[in-house]
Amino acid sequence: MRTRWFDRELDTIAMLWRVERRDGIALGFAAHDRDIVAGHVRYHAAPGMLPSAIEMDDGLDPLDMDIGGALSHDLIRSDNLSAGRWDHAAVRIGLIDWEQPDEGAGWFWHGHLGAVSSEGSRFSAELRGLKAGLDQPFAPVASPSCRAEFCGPGCGLGRAAFEQVAMVETADDAGLVFAGVGPDAAAALVLGRLRWISGRNCGLDAQIIGLSGSGLQIDGRLGHAPQPGDRALLIQGCDKSLATCAARFGNAINFRGEPHLPGNDLLTRFATF
Repeated sequence: MRTRWFDRELDTIAMLWRVERRDGIALGFAAHDRDIVAGHVRYHAAPGMLPSAIEMDDGLDPLDMDIGGALSHDLIRSDNLSAGRWDHAAVRIGLIDWEQPDEGAGWFWHGHLGAVSSEGSRFSAELRGLKAGLDQPFAPVASPSCRAEFCGPGCGLGRAAFEQVAMVETADDAGLVFAGVGPDAAAALVLGRLRWISGRNCGLDAQIIGLSGSGLQIDGRLGHAPQPGDRALLIQGCDKSLATCAARFGNAINFRGEPHLPGNDLLTRFATF
């Protein structure tokens, strides 16, 4: 692999983009006029896909940039952008000698996509570097509700016991009805997650926000309306209260919150005698 770049009067360098979407699809693009194959990955020619100025330093401040291009490639479609398939995708940017691609690429930037938008025949996306994680709060904030993600780190419960695969029976404005999911099971799914594993929405996920009869209502962008026969992975939800953690899951010992902490209303009360 080359360790020095731009050290010649005439160089044969192309910029590479490797994008790994949340739905499991990995895509490669090259700012070049033909496809480049390197490391068993095909980087499709996308000469109009260019970043803003790339700035790097050794400070701790997040350094972000933008990327824009034309919606001209079959792999970059407006329906996938609007459905959220590109949101928070992992991104690597590097350089390669297009005359000697077997030498491999030199990767110099790692991060993820932020806000993605499209207008007309063009798209734009915000690129967030690894240092963007420094913007996140370091210390936990006191809260009467549980801070742990359900079945995640700190929760103590295994997700396998609270998930199931089901098939859509009916889909309309009232909600999604899944075969074999009765009213009690559907109620337990509220505030949980749904991930499509077949159909035209395969790979997309959404939060289950409510229940209408036995139909589940979801909050999420979908590229296509769900159809009977589509299959989804359904994951139960938790309202993050101590009562639910103790009574429903028997997991109060792992509750990550301060349910008895006085709230701000204590400061506004008048003394009584």
